[in-house]
Amino acid sequence: MNKKNYLRTTKNLYYIDEKPQLRVYYSYTTPVALMIDGHLKVSQNQWSITTGRHLTWIDGGNKQNRLKPEEFNELVKKHKPEPNFLKTVSTVSAMFGLMCQNDVKTKNKYQKRFFDKVQGINFPSDWDNLSEEEKTKRLDGATKMGLEK
Repeated sequence: MNKKNYLRTTKNLYYIDEKPQLRVYYSYTTPVALMIDGHLKVSQNQWSITTGRHLTWIDGGNKQNRLKPEEFNELVKKHKPEPNFLKTVSTVSAMFGLMCQNDVKTKNKYQKRFFDKVQGINFPSDWDNLSEEEKTKRLDGATKMGLEK
């Protein structure tokens, strides 16, 4: 899974089997069609002439069955997996923690920087006044929770 499969010689049209029973067709890097449980769902062209050709290559020019952009975008949101940024940051944080085991202050400093980038995570205003032990406890907890997602 997650391997690009090119429909033609062009590298701008391809599909990726994102998960079982979900194939996502891309024009350049934009999802333009989905194969969900064997049913092809193609967006109306809202992009360019080249993407219009890509859509025709995907559905054989069956324009009457193409979905309105809003309808197609809802299907993408519903079926295409979103990257899990918290899990990614937690993985990096855990690896960094292993590399800096002997330098707790540096470990805490950088792990906090990683988690600062995650939308919705806020650190208390008195963070700098906490002991390194308390910072480690909280950051380890955040890392553990992110890895479980």
